[in-house]
Amino acid sequence: MANYRSKSARANLLRFSVCALLLHGAVCLSAYAQDESFAAGPVKEPIKQVRVFNPRSGAVSSSRVREMLQPHEPARTDLTPVNTGSGIVYTCDSNVAAATCNYLNTTVASYYNSIFTNANANIYIVYGTTGLGSTETYYNFLTYDQYVTALGNIPNPSAIQTSALSAINTYAATPYGGTNGYVEVTVALAEALGVPASSLTGITSTNGSCTPGTAGCYNAVTTITNDPGTPLYYDNLGDTEPSDAYDFYSTVIHETDEVLGTSSCIATGPPLSDGCDGSNPGGMETGTPEAVDLFRYSSAGNLVLDSSLSGTPGPYFSYDGGNTNGANGRAGTGKAYNTLANGDDYADFISSTPDCGTNEAIQDAEGCPGEDAGLTILNDGGGELNILNAVGFSMPAVSVLFSPAVNTLSGSSATFGWTPGSGATEHELWVGTRGVGSSNISYPGLTTSTSESVSSLPTNGETLYVRLYSKIAGVWHSNDYTYTAAATGGLAVLTSPTTGSTLAGSSATFAWSPGTGASEYELWIGTSGAGSSNIHYPGVTTGTSEAVTGLPTNGGTLFVRLWSKISGVWQYNDYTYTAEPLGAITSPAPGSTLTSSSVAFKWKAGVGASEYELWVGTQGVGSSNLNYPGVTTGTTETVSDLPASGGGTVNVRLWSKIAGVWKYNDYTFTAE
Repeated sequence: MANYRSKSARANLLRFSVCALLLHGAVCLSAYAQDESFAAGPVKEPIKQVRVFNPRSGAVSSSRVREMLQPHEPARTDLTPVNTGSGIVYTCDSNVAAATCNYLNTTVASYYNSIFTNANANIYIVYGTTGLGSTETYYNFLTYDQYVTALGNIPNPSAIQTSALSAINTYAATPYGGTNGYVEVTVALAEALGVPASSLTGITSTNGSCTPGTAGCYNAVTTITNDPGTPLYYDNLGDTEPSDAYDFYSTVIHETDEVLGTSSCIATGPPLSDGCDGSNPGGMETGTPEAVDLFRYSSAGNLVLDSSLSGTPGPYFSYDGGNTNGANGRAGTGKAYNTLANGDDYADFISSTPDCGTNEAIQDAEGCPGEDAGLTILNDGGGELNILNAVGFSMPAVSVLFSPAVNTLSGSSATFGWTPGSGATEHELWVGTRGVGSSNISYPGLTTSTSESVSSLPTNGETLYVRLYSKIAGVWHSNDYTYTAAATGGLAVLTSPTTGSTLAGSSATFAWSPGTGASEYELWIGTSGAGSSNIHYPGVTTGTSEAVTGLPTNGGTLFVRLWSKISGVWQYNDYTYTAEPLGAITSPAPGSTLTSSSVAFKWKAGVGASEYELWVGTQGVGSSNLNYPGVTTGTTETVSDLPASGGGTVNVRLWSKIAGVWKYNDYTFTAE
C-alpha cells in the first residue's frame, strides 16, 4: 500500500506499500512473450513498506509578457488514444462523486491511454482514512533473465528502451543476473511484457486476492483522504486551488504511476531497508530489485544496488547507464531520487527547495499545497514517462527537437529543428507562455518540414513552452519542451512588498522599478487567478507606486499583475502574495443558509493569533445583538437563539488578536 498524506501542523504524510508474490501456489508462468516458458518461483509473503510524503507550501512569482489582445489557443480535437488494450480504467466506490469518476476516466485516463500502447490497469478509487492517498496492491516476481528477455522481445522499441536494455546488460547483469535472481514487477507491467493474467494476482475492493481480468478484480485499491483537515482541490470544478489544498487528480496520477511501475521496494526509514530482500519471511534473496531499481545511478556506470543501500544524496534515474538524468521537473532540470533515511519515499523525486512548485513533478516525494492544480505526467517534465517507457511500457517513436541546443534563447527569434519520428508525416510546432501546450506566441499550422522559424518571441527572461506534434498513422502525438526567453526587455518590476511574501494587513503600498522605456503602468490585484482584478483595478498611472486597501485577510493567494506600456505595447509581469492569515470561519460555509436556531461556528486558526471574539448580529455589519460572548482561545463557538425562518441576514464578525492588535473578517449568512 502506497500512502502519502499532507504533513501540516496536524498530520504526517505516510505511504505504505504492501508487496507480495502470490502465484496461486506453484503456478508456472507460461505462454510468455514469444512462447517463453518460465519455471515457477516460490511464494513470498506480503511485505509492508512505509514511505513518507511531506508537503511544502509557499507561492512562486512568475513573469509573463504578451499583448493586450491575446489570440485564442486552439484545442486539438483529433488526438485519439493509442492504447491497444483497455487502457487505464478507474472504478469508483459509491462515496466518490459521479462527476469526479467521469473526469478520471476521460481526462486523467487519457494522459496514459494517448501515450502508451500497453499500459492497462483497473484501479479502484475510494475515500477513506489514510494519508493524502494510499494504494494497496499485489506484486509478482520474474527471474532477472525472464525480465531481460521480455525487454528484448518488445517490438519496435523506442530509443529509450534500446538504451535501457543495453544498460541493463552492461551494468545490472552481474549483480542481478541469472535464473536465481529476481525482479519485482507490478501486475500491469507483467501483463505488458506478456505474462498471462491467470498467473498473476490482483486485489478486490475488500483487499482480498483474485485473478486479474475476473469480475471485481483490480490492479490496486487507491484510497484518497476524506480528512477535512487535509482539503482537496478538484481541477474540473474550476476556481483557484486554495493555498492549503492538494489536487485530488494529481494525487491519483501519482498513485497510478506506482500501480504501473515507478515505485521501489526500498523503504527509507530508518534504517534504509529493501522490503523485497531475503531478510523477510519467505524472501528469496538479498537485494531483490523492482524494475525501476535497475535504472538508479549515482554517476555514469555506477548502478546503486538494492543490496548496498546508501544514504548518500544524489542518485537519479537513467536509461543509458548513468550518462543522462532521464527525469526532469517543470523547470527542465534533472530530478534526483530520495535516498536518505528521512521517511520520504525512496522511489520518488526529491522536491525542489525552498518552493517545490518551481520544479515540481508528479512523482515528487513531497506535496505542494496550493501549487499542484493541473499537474500531470504530460506537463511536469516527463520523468515518469521515461521511467515507464524504460521498464517496459511502449509508446510510439515521436519526433524530437534538437535545436536550439541551449535552453536559453539569445533574442526575439529562433529556428526550431527536429528529428522526425518513425512514420511521422506531418508536424505542428506550438510556442506559448501560458503553460505547457500553450500557443499564444506561435501557432503556424501543419508542416511537412523538419524546422520552423519563430519570431516575436518575448525578451524578458520568462519561460517559453514549446510543443512539437507528430502525426503518425493518422494519430497526433506530442513532446513538450521548455526554454528561457532572452532577458533584454525593460518591464517594470515590483520591488515592494517582497514578492511571494505574506502581507501584513488589509492595506499595502506596492512599489516598482520604472523599467526601460515604460511610459505608463497599471496594477491589477485579484483572487481568482493570474490576471484577475476583482480586488484592485484603478486604471493607468505614470507613478511607480500605488496604495491598495480592502485586501482580504483570509490567508488566500493574491495575484498581482503589473502592466508596463513600452513603445505603445502593453506587457506585464505576474506575482503572487499570501493575504494576511486571520482566523477564518470554515463551518457553516460562509454565505450559506443556516439550518437551525443553534449553530456551532468553527474557524481556522489565524497565524500568530492568540485570542478571538465572535460577534453575531442582525443590525448590520459588525453588529453583535445575538452574540457578544467575550474573548476565547478556542476555535469554535455555539450560538443559540438565531432567527427562525424569514429572519433575513445574519452578520458574523470574527476578531483575531495578532501581536496585540485586534483585526477581523466579516461574513454573512441567511437565517433558516
